Amino acid sequence: MREPVSSLVFTGHMVDLPERGEARFPQALVPAAREAIRGSILKALAPDQPPPVGIASAARGGDILFHEECRALGLRTIVILPFSPEIFAVTSVKGVPRTDWTKRFRRLWKETAQEDREVMGLPDSSEAYAACNARIIERARQRGPFHLIALWDGRGGDGPGGTADLIRQASEQADRPVIIAPGGL
Repeated sequence: MREPVSSLVFTGHMVDLPERGEARFPQALVPAAREAIRGSILKALAPDQPPPVGIASAARGGDILFHEECRALGLRTIVILPFSPEIFAVTSVKGVPRTDWTKRFRRLWKETAQEDREVMGLPDSSEAYAACNARIIERARQRGPFHLIALWDGRGGDGPGGTADLIRQASEQADRPVIIAPGGL
C-alpha cells in the first residue's frame, strides 16, 4: 500500500515542435499520454486520506495534461511559471500547428485560483526553468511528503531546467517516481 502524500509533482516533455529532428513526444501520443498520466494519478491516491494537491508548470504537453487530469479527478492544482504567462505562452506553449495548446493553457491559467498561481518573475532565460523546477519541489516539500510523476524518455534534456533536471532535483526528496516513457506509449 502506498504511503499517503500531500502533493503530486509532475514534470514532462513538451509536445515536439515540427522542426524537432528526433521525435521525443509527438502530438500523436497525446491521448495515450493522457491515459497514462491519469492512471498514475489514480494509483497515487490513498484511500481514506485527504486528496493530494498537484503541482507543476504549464507547458504544452505533459504539464497541461497533468493539470487537466488532476482537475477532472477533483484535485486542486498549483501552477508555477518562471515568468509572465504571456512570455511563457510564447516560449513553452505555442508552436505546434493545428493544436489547441495555447487555448488550453489560457483556460488553465484563468481557471486556477489566484492563490494557486505563482509567477516567479524571472528573466526569460534557460536558467529560469531550472529555478522554476526548484520552486516546484520547494512548494511540494513545504506541504510534506510528495510523489513524482514524469513523462520522460530517460535521456538528458535539451538544456537546463528540463524534465531530467526536475527528476534529478526531486529524486532525493520524493518517493519512488513513476516514469512514463513516451516511446512505450
